[in-house]
Amino acid sequence: MSLLPWHENVAEALAGRFADGRLPHGLLLTAPEGWGLQILANWLALHLLGMEVDRSADNLAHPDLRWIKPEGAVIPIDVVRALVTFSTGTPQSASCKVAVIVDADCLNRSAANALLKTLEEPPADTYLLLTTCHAGRLPPTIRSRCQVVQLRPDADLAQRWLQQTVAVDDLALRLFEHGGAPLAVAEGVAGGEVPLGELLDQALGSRQPGTLIQPLLEQGLVNVTGRWFRYVLAQASDGNRFPALAELSPRRLSTFAEELLWVRRQLVGSNSANERLLAERLLDGWRSLGQQASVTA
Repeated sequence: MSLLPWHENVAEALAGRFADGRLPHGLLLTAPEGWGLQILANWLALHLLGMEVDRSADNLAHPDLRWIKPEGAVIPIDVVRALVTFSTGTPQSASCKVAVIVDADCLNRSAANALLKTLEEPPADTYLLLTTCHAGRLPPTIRSRCQVVQLRPDADLAQRWLQQTVAVDDLALRLFEHGGAPLAVAEGVAGGEVPLGELLDQALGSRQPGTLIQPLLEQGLVNVTGRWFRYVLAQASDGNRFPALAELSPRRLSTFAEELLWVRRQLVGSNSANERLLAERLLDGWRSLGQQASVTA
């Protein structure tokens, strides 16, 4: 799992601090979604263990490594308790132990509290690497006990990398849809993703918008809501994205944007959200906006 161009400066700095014995034992790695935060965490974990860094750490059986990720939408307390036990042991084959907590914002309250003492007084031979794209969702007590490492987006590097990686004629549109996130664009292209704007145009003019539910679900509704939200904000700003909505007031678009955010919260925060029903709800609301715009016109 190779580093990406925008990772290299951060990786070099972290490696230097480790070599000098100055790397903190509790790190909080943050980045916007779609910039390869887990790739950086994977590289760092393997580097600390003295292993080849092009391997995938999340399924690697190594006695001095723990790779923790959410179970659905939550990291439960029993997983953290096992991590605490792991951190108190001695390294078995490497010079240190490493634990990676992916999407640490999914720690439930009990799990976060169980982690505090280990973060505050980590064993000298243990490194705890927490990753999150939503640092604000972490309890302040967790954030304050970690050294924050921010992976900052670099739009120029990302575009150059994409131009060498994907072959599409609408790269600018796809970057807009995904908020400039290069990995999200590359994954979408690789998965045959249809630009969302085309589907939303169809939904506005369709008498049977339900036929578009499956295409939305196939792209992942969490993914879709983020891209849809960007289109709605752009429409409210310039009125040019969807001609059928040109006469619609920004207030009504803002109300629908809030609906998108609500649906996204249901999907991210629950293991039992019904994606199909939520997709139907959004499409019905979207088509209703088109009807309101036609009456206004």
